[in-house]
Amino acid sequence: MIPTGMHALDEMLGGGIPGDSRVLYSMEPGVNGQLFMISTLSAALKKGMTCLVILPNTTVDAFRHDAITLQGDQKALSSDKLAFIDAIDRERIQKGAASRDAEARDWKARIQKVCRESGVDVIFAYFDLLYEEFGLETGLSILESARQDRKTTLILEHLNLEGAPLVDRFIHEHSFDLVLTIRSSSHPLPQFSYFTLLHTSWAPLPVRSIPFSVSEGKVILYTPKIVVTGPEHSGKTTFVSHASAADQETTRAGVPKETATGTMDFGRLRWKNFDITLYGTPGQTEFDPQIMPTLRHAMGVVIVIDAADQDMFPRAKYLAGLVAKQRIPFVIAANRKDPHKVIAESVIRNALALPREIPLYYISATERSDVSRVLESLVDYITRISS
Repeated sequence: MIPTGMHALDEMLGGGIPGDSRVLYSMEPGVNGQLFMISTLSAALKKGMTCLVILPNTTVDAFRHDAITLQGDQKALSSDKLAFIDAIDRERIQKGAASRDAEARDWKARIQKVCRESGVDVIFAYFDLLYEEFGLETGLSILESARQDRKTTLILEHLNLEGAPLVDRFIHEHSFDLVLTIRSSSHPLPQFSYFTLLHTSWAPLPVRSIPFSVSEGKVILYTPKIVVTGPEHSGKTTFVSHASAADQETTRAGVPKETATGTMDFGRLRWKNFDITLYGTPGQTEFDPQIMPTLRHAMGVVIVIDAADQDMFPRAKYLAGLVAKQRIPFVIAANRKDPHKVIAESVIRNALALPREIPLYYISATERSDVSRVLESLVDYITRISS
């Protein structure tokens, strides 16, 4: 197995990438995903594998400098088990070839020669220029030519400007074994990057989307969270309970030396390929110091209010202002405890000073479909992923 260099991802994959695999790291424009390829390269070198890096768009020195700056692993990236074909080689191939077909043959001959002489175990190819110059079929055939005499793993990084149809071609037409798409949420606040484990050929793994951050040269994976807050007795615990997946039990974590009303509710759900943790905060003012730490790194907030109790509106307004100052997307869930006593939306918006763009939903916190509708709106607002 070839480790990806990202521990949590390797665990999902059952230890890493099987040998003789085809792997695609497909990045969308604007996403900070360069460390995926570099982390896997570094991990393969540390395991003693011989690697060939094909980088038609830059030089070896520039690549080493950028890679070491990103990850800081100078020892691994200076290994004698590391070979390159770079922009200088590309220029020589272009000058010596009389036609595009001849150029493709020269690429194949060059790659085969390096793999044969160095005994390459893994080819890492930055595929953008090869794809641009030769197209998908020929570009892949150039790289695949080196795998005929030796079971060599092929790992590509590609900036995908064409979307899902191109990724589907890698999976269904060219039998790639592992496909990760690396994307960023379109909403700027909070903007976060995430990858989707879209396809694995060796195990029936579910499609999963995992947010990540880059810290100290490492890709850090984390489970996104949604905070459910609101005034006391508004229905937050019921909301979290009915939002959680049917096979997931809602838990409560007590605040030391306090009664059950000072507990934090926790739930889990799976939504649009995201595994999400729900945090329900206590409603009493004395527990407000908990709210700011809980909001940290939250992808969104649901503020639950009693749709018939105007007395809690000042408290709800305070909480909405607190969330807005953190620039975290939020929605209002007006819980109809008594369906015959409901305050008009215009009155609620005026009392909470809600801008028109903030969604407000009338729900019953005991109805799973109502709760799901609120969460769907929030997640779609943040990620802009269509169902």
